[in-house]
Amino acid sequence: MNNNRRLINSSVEIVVGAVLLLAVKLTGGDSIWLGMGGALIVVGAIQLFLGLRYRADAEYRERTDTEATDERNQFIRSRAWVCAGTGFVIVGGVMTVVFQILGRQELSTLCGTGVSLLVLLYWLSYLVLKKKY
Repeated sequence: MNNNRRLINSSVEIVVGAVLLLAVKLTGGDSIWLGMGGALIVVGAIQLFLGLRYRADAEYRERTDTEATDERNQFIRSRAWVCAGTGFVIVGGVMTVVFQILGRQELSTLCGTGVSLLVLLYWLSYLVLKKKY
């Protein structure tokens, strides 16, 4: 995605966040929407700042482009996803058992479903990538 599009997306995030905050204040809505609006404003502002920095600072732009296209960084990112997914499956599996022992059936089911979904997605991805490569 080019930098101009990122700047536009960041601006839209800020506006949507402000609209959510305004809607919550006017309607007295749920606090979850208040948190979402605030988070959108913060994320949009950070991304807008980084996009403007990318545009103005040639050294930062070069470093960012190198980081995004460097094979070593791509490998590290893919390994990090593997570690995160594996950790999620292990923690989710353990918590499924722990919640079952504690008698929290709904939380046990939620954790078990999350683990099952991730394993299913892994299996489907494996099948697709196996045919592709």
